[in-house]
Amino acid sequence: MSEHLSNKPSTGRASARKKISGDARRMRGTLYGVTFWVLLCAFGALVWPVLLVLPKLTWRWKLTRITARLLCTCLAIRFETDGGPLVEKPCVYVANHESFLDSFAIGLIFAEPVVFVAGGVLSSQRVVGSFLRRIGVVFVHSEAGKGPSSVEPVLMALEDLVRSGRSIVLFPEGGLTVAPELRRFHLGAFVVAARTGCPVVPVGIIGTRSILPAGRHIPHRGAIRIVVGQSLLPAGDGWKAAHQLADEAREAVQALRGSG
Repeated sequence: MSEHLSNKPSTGRASARKKISGDARRMRGTLYGVTFWVLLCAFGALVWPVLLVLPKLTWRWKLTRITARLLCTCLAIRFETDGGPLVEKPCVYVANHESFLDSFAIGLIFAEPVVFVAGGVLSSQRVVGSFLRRIGVVFVHSEAGKGPSSVEPVLMALEDLVRSGRSIVLFPEGGLTVAPELRRFHLGAFVVAARTGCPVVPVGIIGTRSILPAGRHIPHRGAIRIVVGQSLLPAGDGWKAAHQLADEAREAVQALRGSG
């Protein structure tokens, strides 16, 4: 019994050290999260006025990429890529969507401007919407319940972009969700690819969820990896080909995001 009593002080000290260590980790995590938002706002305040006056999209794109890379460096976010975009032809790039950081991350792999397709809800936000327009983002306004015909003008606009030689980037899952599973892909991106005959390039984004997933406001330190897969060609120009392409792309993205 005396031996049992003599162990209690050491057990208590170990428990106290464990609690202090946990508190320190939480404090460091909170400090990192606050630093993240402070730096993001500071960089944004410096870059935003310049983006407003730069006349060329290519200049605005390069400035945004340089700023994003510098921000990653300041926040100790390691950024890695496996593979790269196709440069000889316009493509439809499709990726998983796990964090609001996804657009910034995937944008870093493109040296020249590409067209990101974003939800229409962002277009009404005064600061974010204006910034996205300045870097060439196209907004898609959904009209739920109004039938397939309401989607046709959006598809035609995206087809015109591809035929003009521009590549587009979409997150075919739709909006963000806290669920970790890869959701069903919407068909829009694949209809555009089928009608234009351009390749679909699957992209896996790894690590953004661990840094800042949907529903969380305090980021954590982490690393981001972008894996670019092999291009997929449509088997035809109709809806059947688009369905097949969507299934193939989803399988490819699932494999790519699992490779991290």
